[in-house]
Amino acid sequence: MLSLYEGAAGPDGRPKQHRKFGSNTVRLLRPSASSVHYLPASDHHYTFRVHYNLDTLPSEQLIRASFIHLRSPSSPSSPSSSSTTTSSTTQAREPPRCRAHITSLGPESLVTLEPHDRWTETDITAHVTGHVLKRKDQGAGGHLTLTAQYWCTEPGLAEEDSSLWWWWWTRLRGRQREEPHLEVPSLLLYLEEEREVKDWMGELLGAEGENTKRIGQWHPSLRRRRRSKDTSEAKDPSLDALKNAPTSSSSFSTSPSASIVSEIPNYKRKTSMPKNRCKLHSFRLSFDELGWGHYFIAPPVYNPRFCQGDCPRVLHYGYHSPNHAIIQTVINDLGVGDVPPPSCVPYKYMPMSVLVVHKKKVEYRELEDMVAESCTCR
Repeated sequence: MLSLYEGAAGPDGRPKQHRKFGSNTVRLLRPSASSVHYLPASDHHYTFRVHYNLDTLPSEQLIRASFIHLRSPSSPSSPSSSSTTTSSTTQAREPPRCRAHITSLGPESLVTLEPHDRWTETDITAHVTGHVLKRKDQGAGGHLTLTAQYWCTEPGLAEEDSSLWWWWWTRLRGRQREEPHLEVPSLLLYLEEEREVKDWMGELLGAEGENTKRIGQWHPSLRRRRRSKDTSEAKDPSLDALKNAPTSSSSFSTSPSASIVSEIPNYKRKTSMPKNRCKLHSFRLSFDELGWGHYFIAPPVYNPRFCQGDCPRVLHYGYHSPNHAIIQTVINDLGVGDVPPPSCVPYKYMPMSVLVVHKKKVEYRELEDMVAESCTCR
């Protein structure tokens, strides 16, 4: 899963491609039970029988399902197990080439795990979807049982003398039984998670997540909506000067703020820029600092970024401020009513990819609106 994450996201968690997998969630499902039968021969023959619990799988969210053939990291033939000593015979040998197929799916499921591959997959979406729907109609639990067969050939075994020596040497060491070439297969489920981030986070963090839900109910955007509603209901007679300001289509400026402000009587625009102007700031922290380190595997550092600073009196186009913010600036400048100046807040957001442990399963998830990209005054 970590290699899948690193292929989909950068070190900061930014997705390399939007919805790279065609879904926003990828879940690793390990078997609830398994058995393996091994036959040592010139071709090492493995048969895995695995059982998966699909009770919690909402079939309407399933985009794709893959059966994962995974090389064992404990095998000395694995690329990751090589050491710096170059004189060892095992280091000079590449991992075995393994052919695999799922018995119930027939010959069309045949795939090859090449020596340079750590894992490969077989698409079993149609099989899983049909199985889940069938079991649901029968009112039974969503348990899936699959049998996979593997034939792994040691590299160089076709060579006459060296191959015979290598075969007997590995037999004497008992490597085949102690350190198998393959791990028990897992499932990768590509899902479309339709819940909002705050609800998903609430479930992920359990009791700690209740705080996330409560905070979500008081999100700044909701407070802004309530505040603007309260402001619109306030009846202040001193606002008549703004309500009755003449409008004309003849005056036009490239600045949106100028086209509105220029029509307000007796208002002299101040052009000075604040020293501490509204802008984007970096803020890096680890999930350990939030107390969530045991849930989040990656990224190691989270930089949500934040907006801070004073909004200028003339809101130029770069701030993408709405007309409401421009009028609010004027009201604040004139001292008409007790109205604060516009606030410096995020304007656009970017998604972030995370790797988490959710209900004892490892999940890759793309979370929308996790990193501030730009700021505005409103």
